[in-house]
Amino acid sequence: MSWYSQRAAEILAGQQWQNLRYGYTPELRQVTMTLIVSDMRTGEDAKKITNALGSLPGVINVNVVLERRWVVITYYLPQISLEIIGQHITKLGYHYIHKS
Repeated sequence: MSWYSQRAAEILAGQQWQNLRYGYTPELRQVTMTLIVSDMRTGEDAKKITNALGSLPGVINVNVVLERRWVVITYYLPQISLEIIGQHITKLGYHYIHKS
């Protein structure tokens, strides 16, 4: 066994790395994404999207840059996912593009 393999086995045997062996860690990760909502044109559209997304469980913050049609959303993963956020935007009647 190489030194690296031995060291990796020692680390994985430790309690703090127990969950990593199974590819899951229970901690929530904070994620910030920028979405382009191509048909968001008015302040009323921005307010509608902000209120709808802001009320979702796991969403921390929603900022809208109307001039660029951006929605910058911060949320906890895995409590809520980008797919679910996108579904809610679509239900409101808007189309979005994932920017970053």
